[in-house]
Amino acid sequence: MTGRRDAHERLGELIAAAVRVFTRDGYRSARMSDVAAEMGVTEAAIYRYVENKEGLFVLAIRHALLLEDLPEGDLPLSPAPLAATLREARAFIAEVVPFGALAEALSGDEHLVSSNPAAELERIFRELYDLESRTREAADMLERSARELPEMADLLHAGIRGPVLAALTRYLDGRAEAGMLRRTPDTAATARLVLETLTWFARHRFSDPDGAAIAADVAEDTAVDALVHALVPAPAAAGAA
Repeated sequence: MTGRRDAHERLGELIAAAVRVFTRDGYRSARMSDVAAEMGVTEAAIYRYVENKEGLFVLAIRHALLLEDLPEGDLPLSPAPLAATLREARAFIAEVVPFGALAEALSGDEHLVSSNPAAELERIFRELYDLESRTREAADMLERSARELPEMADLLHAGIRGPVLAALTRYLDGRAEAGMLRRTPDTAATARLVLETLTWFARHRFSDPDGAAIAADVAEDTAVDALVHALVPAPAAAGAA
């Protein structure tokens, strides 16, 4: 009984180790022995938790995309096949995006429309930045796996980034139409610029020696400040007609 409880207590360590290995080596090159070494256990011990590499990859994806807490049940676990997991992940993301301030801004409820465009924009950008920052390791794993697995690339680009970009584009277009934000040459391209900027400062800067040296609060404040000031119209000059 104690051994079974201890195994479940270490499941989180196993998934974290798997995320690191899949991010570093990719799905096809990663081996169960690599995950065992990363976790500091024998390869045989890994099979107490999960039956094969695909099952471990599925556990890592489910945890990475916040689909569920650590699974319970008898070990070894037998998670759903990869294809089914990706379908469920796509449906889950479509249901929750947009979220937070962006969802409020797109709701059409006039009571939720901010009279301060800069403050509204900052809140939206900080929420997106926080999401990118909190899911950094998971997103890195998904991006690395997308290079090898077409179905993973489809989930990442069409299932995850697509809904976020679409929501952000609708928001920017609507606020520009209302005169609250600057009209840019192409709203969809602007939405992509926003998301890529937030993503670089929240995640990709860690793969750049100079970027990794930027303090966390400085990185967030710099990205958000630059984007807000680029999109909020400058106040009219005093005395202008």
